[in-house]
Amino acid sequence: MRNTALLRSLTAIGLSCALFSGFASAESLKQQASQTWDSATETVDMAGKDAGQAITKGVNNVDKYMDDSSITAQIKSKLLSTSGIDSNDISVKTVKGVVYISGFVKNDNQIDQVVNMVSAINGVKSVQSSLMVAN
Repeated sequence: MRNTALLRSLTAIGLSCALFSGFASAESLKQQASQTWDSATETVDMAGKDAGQAITKGVNNVDKYMDDSSITAQIKSKLLSTSGIDSNDISVKTVKGVVYISGFVKNDNQIDQVVNMVSAINGVKSVQSSLMVAN
């Protein structure tokens, strides 16, 4: 009977150790899983921010390009509708709001007229003129 009681006590101790060991392992696994989840969440957040920044930068670049193209189109339209000025002899390029005009006009007054007209277009930051009077 003593052997049976001793055997039961040892079995109870063994099971207790096994359960405690399993509990400790489960807590360790739970902690590792939590850390892995936190790390994955942080990585996804960072990737999302990077993607968002890339999209914003791309949109801003497209906006600038569209603004420059729009400015150039408005200038060319104005030149076409201005009588006395041969718009075929004038080249227009816009870069970041700076308009570069070059070509030939009939007189100095037309140079001033074109520069003033270009300066009045919305979005134009400055005008760089290489216009010359044709001989």
